[in-house]
Amino acid sequence: MHFIVKQTGVGGERIGHLTDFVKIPGTILETPTAALFTQGGSVVHLTADVLSWVFCSPQLLWVPLSNSIQLEIGVKVQNDGVAKFAGLSGHATCVTLNNLSEVTPSGHFEPNKVPLWTKNGKKMISANRYMDVMEIFKPDIILAIADGRTSLAEGNKRVSKAVDRTKQMLKECLDRYKASKDLQSSMLVGVIVGVANSRKFDESIQNILNHVNTLGGVALEGITDGTEESMDVEIDKLKEVFEKIGSNLPKDLVYIIEGCWNPAVILSAIEYGWDIFDGSYPVKLTNAGVALKLNFDVTKENDTMYLLDMIDERYKEDFKPILEGCECLACKKHTRAYIRHLLNTREMLASVLLSIHNLHHFDQFFRHARQHIASKTFATFKQHITKQCEMLKTFAPDRYKGLNGALEKPTLQKNKKIRVSDNVNSNIDCNSCT
Repeated sequence: MHFIVKQTGVGGERIGHLTDFVKIPGTILETPTAALFTQGGSVVHLTADVLSWVFCSPQLLWVPLSNSIQLEIGVKVQNDGVAKFAGLSGHATCVTLNNLSEVTPSGHFEPNKVPLWTKNGKKMISANRYMDVMEIFKPDIILAIADGRTSLAEGNKRVSKAVDRTKQMLKECLDRYKASKDLQSSMLVGVIVGVANSRKFDESIQNILNHVNTLGGVALEGITDGTEESMDVEIDKLKEVFEKIGSNLPKDLVYIIEGCWNPAVILSAIEYGWDIFDGSYPVKLTNAGVALKLNFDVTKENDTMYLLDMIDERYKEDFKPILEGCECLACKKHTRAYIRHLLNTREMLASVLLSIHNLHHFDQFFRHARQHIASKTFATFKQHITKQCEMLKTFAPDRYKGLNGALEKPTLQKNKKIRVSDNVNSNIDCNSCT
């Protein structure tokens, strides 16, 4: 498969195409986009049939090996790749080592191995073992194995070892990739780590440059270790990281970023040329009983919160859809009151309906981003969405803190805090939220 830059915006933002998929010929995936996060090879909360109601065209599936390694034997016997085995043969797959949005124990490293935290505990895995699984899974995109579970607060010794270990493992992955007949139709993506240490960060970037003729893309790890604290990063710091990578690496690579980042951070990354995001954000929201409600119309004032806490008492008799005008199945057929009832009674259908809406709405978010890149108005769209994120940060700071983490329920204090809902007092000056 290949990545092609089709159009650039005013800044570094761009529209790209992922093409030449061997298993799904003729398919073109537009970027920037988010993959669909999977668990055990299936999109979280959705069966293959329900997924076909949400998306009528092929999508990119994000497959962490940590929650799908148990499929190895079955996939090997079938010998048609992980997508076919999971009943999703009409979609592309991107396999990575771990889910970086998930908190795992620290440490547990060996010189040439990293821990794979599965539901059955820790499994130490080497680059050769990882590539063995890749030859069985046959994904369209392979993120090279890396020691990327470090945060910006990590010590120099830990970061130094992470970069050295990642460098050696990338070399082993490249050797296996070049020698494998089964992986010639796959794209191998190198991983940058060591962001917490400027010198080692430069070394990690240089390591990618050394192999740029073989690699099809670059992925960024080493910013978060999955904890809520590590996700609370100043946007200016992230911009420095995005800019440094973009200014040192070729533009024809596909740029992938992992982590449960909110819309404001995602748009900042897109502004610096990042193309693919791991799709864990809408899953986190769904698991917390929260619905996305972004206002995409740049001509309308931001007078509402962009997250709805659907378990809130105020939705008990609210018979409107989650979002007026939304074309998703959940909004067409069901009401806020019904979804709140399902959440309150812990019915499985609650997660299904919320997932349908959040995935559809998140996809629309990227669709609008691409449209604004094409029309050279991306900066206006970015400011419009960022303003909504800042509103939540200002008036519901306890909720905002959880946007990139566990999304804990806020403690409701009457007449003291504005809850995450679709109503904000009319005396709020939205211009003060920028």
